[in-house]
Amino acid sequence: MLGFGRQLSFGLAGWLWADLLLGLFAIFLAANAAVTPNVPQRAGVDPKPIELRIPVSGAALLSTDQGTVQREQARIATALAAQVLQVAPGRHVAIVFAYGVHASATDGDKMANVGSALLSQGPFAGSVVRAYHELAAGDTGSAIAFELYLNE
Repeated sequence: MLGFGRQLSFGLAGWLWADLLLGLFAIFLAANAAVTPNVPQRAGVDPKPIELRIPVSGAALLSTDQGTVQREQARIATALAAQVLQVAPGRHVAIVFAYGVHASATDGDKMANVGSALLSQGPFAGSVVRAYHELAAGDTGSAIAFELYLNE
């Protein structure tokens, strides 16, 4: 009888000791919780683009007359800047993808390149501009589609 009670009390003491250690472990873990400092969010580029389409005169952009080309470039830059200020006031454009809509890939690239040449002021200052083409069967240069990625 003495042996049975002694085993029971040692068994209970072992469980009690384990529970106390587990409780102390939880208390120490909670007391030493690492505080994550508030790290300011770094500026980056918003992954969602703004898609705008500007109607243009393909003949004017592909013309050899520099006066005609410059007038069309100025009109495109003004129209695009106005739309950007309307859609995202006070924001700065980081990346510009310009797609010249034309039946010919070469002419579409040239339209996008020439049409986006004046995008260097206002919300476009310091932005990266890349020109591509958008194939459209039978199109003679009706528009330039823009994908604009803004700074956050």
